[in-house]
Amino acid sequence: MAEFMERHHPVNKTKTLLIAPMVFLGVFFVVPVANTLLRYFRFSEFSNVLGNQSLRGVAWFSLWQAAISTIATLAIGLPATWALSRFTFRGARLARGILTAPFVLPAVVVAAGVLAITDSRGVGPIIWAHVVFNVSVVLRIVGPRWSMVNNRLEHAAATLGARPSRTFVLVVWPQISNAVISAATLVFIYCFTSFGVIAILGGISRRTIESEIFTQAVRLGNTETATALAVLQAIIIGAVLFLTRHNSRSLSISLHVSAPQPLHTKPRHRTTPLLISAIAVVIVASPLVGTIYRSVFINGSLSLSAWRTIFSGTLPSLSVSPQSVIATSLVFAIAAACICVPLAMLVVASSAPRALFSLPLVVSAATLGIGLIITFNTSPYAWRSESWFIPVIHAVIALPLVIRAMEPAVHAIPRSLRNASATLGASPFITWVRVDMPILKPAILRTTGLSMAISLGEFGATSFLSRSGSTTLPIAIAQLLGRPGVATQQAGFALAALMVLVTVGVMSRA
Repeated sequence: MAEFMERHHPVNKTKTLLIAPMVFLGVFFVVPVANTLLRYFRFSEFSNVLGNQSLRGVAWFSLWQAAISTIATLAIGLPATWALSRFTFRGARLARGILTAPFVLPAVVVAAGVLAITDSRGVGPIIWAHVVFNVSVVLRIVGPRWSMVNNRLEHAAATLGARPSRTFVLVVWPQISNAVISAATLVFIYCFTSFGVIAILGGISRRTIESEIFTQAVRLGNTETATALAVLQAIIIGAVLFLTRHNSRSLSISLHVSAPQPLHTKPRHRTTPLLISAIAVVIVASPLVGTIYRSVFINGSLSLSAWRTIFSGTLPSLSVSPQSVIATSLVFAIAAACICVPLAMLVVASSAPRALFSLPLVVSAATLGIGLIITFNTSPYAWRSESWFIPVIHAVIALPLVIRAMEPAVHAIPRSLRNASATLGASPFITWVRVDMPILKPAILRTTGLSMAISLGEFGATSFLSRSGSTTLPIAIAQLLGRPGVATQQAGFALAALMVLVTVGVMSRA
């Protein structure tokens, strides 16, 4: 019967698979966001926001710093992606681990590293932090596509006398443009909705729409103004997604799976990939090294007091211990992955419209945080103070990215294997266990790590929901670095350094 329904009623099957993801997204995302808009959005307040010179300045700063950060990220990330995806050399694996580690670190940790080096706040440190954080996006999205470009076409163009720049424009760019535009879009959105980096490096004068939403809603109690800003932000992000979707048609016709070229076989300019990789590693690794340095040095003098404080079980000026903070973050991350990955598999298997499940990318975490406070603050749905509520929201935020990471693997499963399994008498469940799961195991592990990383680094929505018993690592680090006192700030750097050391070690072997 199950096989008959699957063959003859695919629409019913799709609807059944979508029930759980749609209910989950509806309850924990659509309802709070819609509730916020219905209760607090006023066209008059939206007009006031557009007419307010100070808030227009915030919106303008959000736009131009995101644009510059995106350009700077591509300027560093694309050459490094070329070097690491087209060539193999000693140290390439470690370089890839260093370049990809910051993305799975909390944004406040990356910001803390930049602050450790510059010891100042402003536009320059903000852009540097955004580059460090987002180079991994370019490497992960563009790298697989670039590694599949048929190098024989490049060799043919060079043989015919084409310069490297002309070869890139005519041969390489048409095949990687779709991936580059996708990466640039995500980088722009991350920089435009930046919260943790701005909280550490922005100071008083540099604010994004995201940070202003938090200030207006939580500190000033101006929920209508915060909602109007959230709508403005969603309109801008939606416009960016629409424009890049319209212009990112894939022109790739010559993809060819080939192993990276050993660097010693490169005929000319063999040191170029090494130099490019080294520059990118220095730019990205310097803040990470700076974080470790600041955790053990005070005014140039060696001091391990911050590390002793952490391992002794206390955090200055905070009412929670480092052990409880780390344990809470890990429990939340595991719970978020257990929720997010199965839901993503259901969405991908159902072939549902991806735009519906991309909504959490359009609406910022701070905007979601307002809706959660408003919607789940009264009985019988007073969930905002419950500890289980935070990993659920982390799963909501991670779901769009996990779906995108899971989709290629699910679609790559040969239908012939499933048909053969059914022909041999296996039920759909047995086919899923014996055929689909072994093939999907690497993708499931990757997406589990991705969802856990997003949970560990989430700062925006968590800042609205965090309580003393549910303090996560990003919240604790931001609180320590934001308070006066050398010992307090050094403890913040030590906690950030601990995350850096563990993350780089793991990512270099991933």
